[in-house]
Amino acid sequence: MKGFNGFGQFFAYCRMGSRQFCSLAVRSLAGALGVVLVSVAHAQDSSVGLRMVPELMLMAPAGTSNILQASSSLGGTWSNLANLYFASTNPVTVVDQRPGLASQQFYRLFRITADPTNQPPFAAPTSNLVWIVPGSFLMGSPVQDSDRNSIEEPPTFVTLTKGWFMGQFEVTQGEYVSVVGSNPSEFAGDPKRPVETVSWQQATNYCRLLNIREAAGGRLPGGWAYRLPTEAEWEFAARSGGTNRFSYGYDTNYVSLGQYAWGSGNSAAATQPVGGKQPNAWGLYDMSGNVSEWCMNWFEIYPGGSVTDPAGPATGSTKVARGGSYDDAPPDLRLAARREFDYATAYKLFGLRVVLARIP
Repeated sequence: MKGFNGFGQFFAYCRMGSRQFCSLAVRSLAGALGVVLVSVAHAQDSSVGLRMVPELMLMAPAGTSNILQASSSLGGTWSNLANLYFASTNPVTVVDQRPGLASQQFYRLFRITADPTNQPPFAAPTSNLVWIVPGSFLMGSPVQDSDRNSIEEPPTFVTLTKGWFMGQFEVTQGEYVSVVGSNPSEFAGDPKRPVETVSWQQATNYCRLLNIREAAGGRLPGGWAYRLPTEAEWEFAARSGGTNRFSYGYDTNYVSLGQYAWGSGNSAAATQPVGGKQPNAWGLYDMSGNVSEWCMNWFEIYPGGSVTDPAGPATGSTKVARGGSYDDAPPDLRLAARREFDYATAYKLFGLRVVLARIP
């Protein structure tokens, strides 16, 4: 089913199993924004508790940001499902993962006018930093994901209001040695492999020393600093505008995972040089697999509802690691998968990725 708005092509294709349920398309214009509404009738067998979740394939002009919304009726309340950035004209696949959907949902896509305050305020100090435009997303796992863990619930709608730079790759052993002066890695010998066997304390110390070095060299913009990403920043960047289990799609049987991640099935039980697999839509590599990446947050159970710029609790006993590692099975490489560990733990599965962000 196809529709066209006033700004370019929008394509919606709804799929459930081998059946197609696209039943209605409505074109309209809301203010200055093009809107396409698609009604998707989805099936539910209440006797066995099965609910079919619509899969949408969306396409919009390259370089545009759009908000995907859903409602149980055209005149009802619209809920934000995701902020979608289209890096190219290739379709973006979205699965509506919310539990407890009504028997019929309408979907619409709004074009977001670029906000000048969300553009990079300066050129990236190094070539391996990617500018992340802020937005909103659904953090965590839905009940439909049979591989979910209870600590990935409840799904929480997160809005991030400030852009930041994020490392395109995990911090390598070569980079770590150049800043700290030593290499703690068990799989040492290749400076392009990610550094590992670092605790959260060592990871944050790396960021501290990196700030000192870059400031001394005149390469650290005023009011900005390197640090670990918050857990919300990490998952938003990892999803790169999508809502599926992986950046490239839902992949129920993990058929394509090996093209994007080093896990227990293809890593030869060791880390591998960074950037060896395909990146996500925003150009970030190894967001699944290779090493599990420390985040800034103390661990907490998701609050549910809607939150803005979450940074986790002020205190706690364990820190969060995301992304899974070379030693993990496919379910642990899902973008929603999370772990908690003592911040002093240094193990061969743990590495880091840095962000360059505004100082609060």
